[in-house]
Amino acid sequence: MRAISKALLAGACVAIALVAAAPLAAADAPGTATDPADPVFGAARVWDVHLRVTADAWRNMQPASGGMPGFGPPPGGGFGGPPPGNPPRPGAAPAGPPPGSPPQRFRPGSFGYEFEYAPATIELDGERIDNVGLRFKGNGTYMMSASGRRRPFKVDFNRFDDEQRFHGLQQINLHNNVMDPTRLRQALSYPVFAAAGIPSPRTAFAAVHLTIDGEVDREFLGLYTLVEEVDKTFLRRHYESAKGLLLKPEGTQGLEYLGDDWDQYEWYNAKTKPTPAQAAHIIELARLINQADDAEFRERLAQHLDIDAFSRFLAANTLMANMDSFLTQVHNYYVYLPAESNRAVFLPWDLDLSMGAFFLAGTPEQLQDLSIAHPHAGQNRLIERFLEVEEFDASYRRALGELAESQFGSEGAVTVAIPKLRAAIEPWLERERKAEEAAAANRPPGGFGAPFRGPGNPFSGGPPLETFLERRLESVRAQLAGTSQGFTPQFGFGPPAGGPGGPRGPGGPGGPPAFPKPSEFWSQPLTAALDADRNGLIALDELLAGGRRLFDRDGEPPRDSLSEDDFVERLAAALPPPPGGAPGGPPPVAILKFIFGPVFRAGDADGDGTLTPAEVETALSSVFQKADADASADLNAEELGAAINDVFPPPPGQGPPPGGPPRP
Repeated sequence: MRAISKALLAGACVAIALVAAAPLAAADAPGTATDPADPVFGAARVWDVHLRVTADAWRNMQPASGGMPGFGPPPGGGFGGPPPGNPPRPGAAPAGPPPGSPPQRFRPGSFGYEFEYAPATIELDGERIDNVGLRFKGNGTYMMSASGRRRPFKVDFNRFDDEQRFHGLQQINLHNNVMDPTRLRQALSYPVFAAAGIPSPRTAFAAVHLTIDGEVDREFLGLYTLVEEVDKTFLRRHYESAKGLLLKPEGTQGLEYLGDDWDQYEWYNAKTKPTPAQAAHIIELARLINQADDAEFRERLAQHLDIDAFSRFLAANTLMANMDSFLTQVHNYYVYLPAESNRAVFLPWDLDLSMGAFFLAGTPEQLQDLSIAHPHAGQNRLIERFLEVEEFDASYRRALGELAESQFGSEGAVTVAIPKLRAAIEPWLERERKAEEAAAANRPPGGFGAPFRGPGNPFSGGPPLETFLERRLESVRAQLAGTSQGFTPQFGFGPPAGGPGGPRGPGGPGGPPAFPKPSEFWSQPLTAALDADRNGLIALDELLAGGRRLFDRDGEPPRDSLSEDDFVERLAAALPPPPGGAPGGPPPVAILKFIFGPVFRAGDADGDGTLTPAEVETALSSVFQKADADASADLNAEELGAAINDVFPPPPGQGPPPGGPPRP
């Protein structure tokens, strides 16, 4: 790969010098005076990172499968396979659960990706470290970048050498920011949590290059965000020790109470082994949240949860409308039980969709006006009950008001940081643009172009960050003053069908509507497109004929296979988008790619990254047989709707709210 030009390097150095002159926020201050990792991080720090692996190591890193339960059929049973362009990992176990397994829930790997470490060499500003562990990481970020080499990475310095560290760090994360075209959200958002007094990972930027011996030589992948790992090193920096219990809940909507047996709490994803006392504290916290009456909840919660810390954690998430988090999803946060206090604290993670960028919770305009009284989508028992206690709610509102002014005001830390960070990274983004233009010029016709910007990226829309800060601050001020109620989020596509929701879960009285069933907006157009004899029923041959039309489109030569991009593009032409597409919002094709990409991989029986007519016929025949409940050899409207909802159920974690029996 050609070296960086002197002009580009000089421009980068000037921009970095401009930013270094002014601190951004509390997160830029060293954790301790002697922390050896201090030089690694800095809001405008840009590392030159070179990853090097052998061709065999790169092949072994490829995930074992690529489907996603909750979006189309689960992997297994002959369906699924690796992401497009990835050969199967040698010796990989068959994808999917064994026959007869219970339905899967969303958790790491249930996108169908199981990542393995491979030995690699890394150079950071020329400092070479051999025999480090390198693997891919991420869920949605990996899914959206799996067709190329620019994927998110985790680097484990002591994976194969127990004594090896980098400035005292055992691991670092390299986020590709595929969902954040600004590339600034993580660097801006973690300091907001730090300013709120919440222990938060530190960041830097990294210009990442990749060498695969015999295949590519120092290929420029792009500008990444380097993020500190939440591990024992991190915990020792913020607490007296790292002897507490660290959890990263996945697949549990809030903190569910699952009984008194810790073995039932697998979904809490313990990163350290709990003592019996620690497990009992977490179980009791879950019981208080889900089963205690109001008096017990109010009186005993502080024994197991740091009330002040949770107020500030919730305030930071609400201020930034950070919806891909504890507010909406079933992951992207940590819970730590310090050994010194045994009172749980929540820690942030994966903030690339903060500041109103998570379109599945509302349009950018709606999220600028996110409700401070009901900032979560669906049911979240902890948030709901916490805000019902007057003194807890007052603590939260006080923290929210102070944070809004100090971070988003005209002289706020985030407001001041944006133009300075933008100047620091612009030379690297310009290099990215040129690389993407060159790649696009060599790409065959069709598809979606570069995956990181433009209409192929469902996260590319939305107003500038400055607009979010300004309007979010106005909304928070108005809601604190009692002159506005704000927008109650949902998990779905576009705005809710009704008015603003109340304080309870989706579909309830006064609450936001439940996630719309796909049959509500796809049954009629599918019937119109497939019902050749116009009898109101869909026969198997009509369904199969519709599948064949994906390969034999008018005005084009017939195709004997379809890539994932081709498959989604042709579905986009055949189906209307889900409702609620707002001006400036994500393009319909991008939404369909986000939903139907896993469906493509579920139908790709041989895992070669293409769909053939035979594979589509097999998949559609299976769907038809399952849906034909009355064995009439035709699907009526109800059966067709059930089939659609079965293939495309609500996103992970958005079904009926889990948890124990209703509290008294």
